[in-house]
Amino acid sequence: MPKRILIAEDELLTREMLTTFAEMHGYDVIAVSDGVDLLNFAVDEKFDLIITDLMMANLSGATAAEMLKTQGVTTPIIALTALTPQEIRLVQDDFVKIYYKPCDFGELFEHVESLIGK
Repeated sequence: MPKRILIAEDELLTREMLTTFAEMHGYDVIAVSDGVDLLNFAVDEKFDLIITDLMMANLSGATAAEMLKTQGVTTPIIALTALTPQEIRLVQDDFVKIYYKPCDFGELFEHVESLIGK
């Protein structure tokens, strides 16, 4: 059974590219466009990994990650952001890794595989 990844990204093209790249690497993917949907899926379903943009409409990926942790969800979360390291220093500990946009998807999915396998 393939590993499951939840991708939360508000930019359609980036979301589609991440989804395609993940599926090409053999992962089962659910992709959503905001933090509210991220929370709903992450609480209701089991995922091996979450990849989220930090800044999204309705609810940020950073806030969603904090809320998941308070609900006892231990799924590792990777953040994607266009913010600077100084701007995210208060939330950086909520993520196993942070990639700055534009990121190298090959490098990202090498890290994904090192975390959860295939």
